[in-house]
Amino acid sequence: MITYSTAQSGYTFNVSVSTTTHKDKADFEAVSKSLVYQKQSANIDTLCQLIKEGHSFCHCYDDNDETFTNSTKTQASFRYTSFIPYDIDNNNLPMEEYLTMLTYQPTIAYTTTSDGIKGNRYRLIYCFDGKIKGVGRYQALFDTLKDESGIGDLDNCTHSPAQAFFGNALPTCRMVCTYNVYHLPTAASTTTEKKEKVSKHIKIKKRECDIISNDTFRQDFEGMSLRKFVSTYSSEYPHIEESELIYSNGYAPIDENYLRIYRKWDVNTRRVHKWQDGEGRRKKLATAALIIRKIKPDITAEHLIYCLAYEVVHNYCNIDGVLNQSLILRVAKAALEKPIDDITIKGHDKRKYKVDVAYWKSQGISTKAAVAKAKGVWNDERIGKLYDLQLTDKENVKVMAEYGVKVSVSTLKRWRKRHGIVKYRDRT
Repeated sequence: MITYSTAQSGYTFNVSVSTTTHKDKADFEAVSKSLVYQKQSANIDTLCQLIKEGHSFCHCYDDNDETFTNSTKTQASFRYTSFIPYDIDNNNLPMEEYLTMLTYQPTIAYTTTSDGIKGNRYRLIYCFDGKIKGVGRYQALFDTLKDESGIGDLDNCTHSPAQAFFGNALPTCRMVCTYNVYHLPTAASTTTEKKEKVSKHIKIKKRECDIISNDTFRQDFEGMSLRKFVSTYSSEYPHIEESELIYSNGYAPIDENYLRIYRKWDVNTRRVHKWQDGEGRRKKLATAALIIRKIKPDITAEHLIYCLAYEVVHNYCNIDGVLNQSLILRVAKAALEKPIDDITIKGHDKRKYKVDVAYWKSQGISTKAAVAKAKGVWNDERIGKLYDLQLTDKENVKVMAEYGVKVSVSTLKRWRKRHGIVKYRDRT
């Protein structure tokens, strides 16, 4: 489970820093083979300052606290680090906008010396509250954090703990510092050995594969990471998370048959909460499978498996690898085998209608204003369906209340005026 907290005043970590500074990447590269590094203790502000001064920095190796050069900085001599960096090259988004797309924010992000020259280029640094020891653990945690954060395509050179990272002393350097410190997982889920065990576990038994009829789909599902699998099949299978709604006049009515997969909004991150270990992830995924099946009774096994993989990638924290391909298959198989009439999940959405934001946006109306506009249209149409010309305003109000439409006499009079009903028909 990925968790983090704000750095405490005493938080420090070891980092190897070049003894000299350099103004740009060309200057760095010209002397890179002769750069001398020295391990030192630093906090987050110290590392930010070292970057802006133009130092190069890297992890900790077999240096015995002495200065060392590139000959020491190898994977074989790597011992530990307390940070993981990611290089983002040629992204179509500037750094500040790109950061808003990430599930987990880096401790430090800064533009590199090539930013603006070779497209948008920046580096993300995630700091941890302990030592990441060994190449296997480093690379496994690198991959997991990359997938869970949604970092996407990047320059994969930093996957090697033997890499060094240039600072940026240029006045154009932009830096963002969150002071987030990530907690190292206590389970062995990020070790190479654990990943190998999971990989063996994912060799899906034939009885579980029986529901898949497409051999190419099966091979991709077994052989790809879940994130890559979802990306590969996103154009072939639409993701299902709610009942289909029919929109008209800027809204869609919601009735008791409407179903949707429950989402929890995180007010702190202002994002949909990702279900964590200890929050009943397996049960929630099984419930999602039943909801999808109820919404689309004729769904194929492949389509359901894709939807569940999508759920895991986008709405669950899966750093421990528990929600793997084998589990998804078992959940899908159980949902498909359950008679549709036995799926008795009820809709929990308390809304009476859903706003068609795209409709109102096309009319130049903001999302906030659209909510009020849609509510007005919805109320207007409900009154129209129940209004009886043979009744007085007071009688109409009483009848409408019996059907759950609560309006006042004055509101009804305004409604009649808008629709040209000057006076209700007199009884004879």
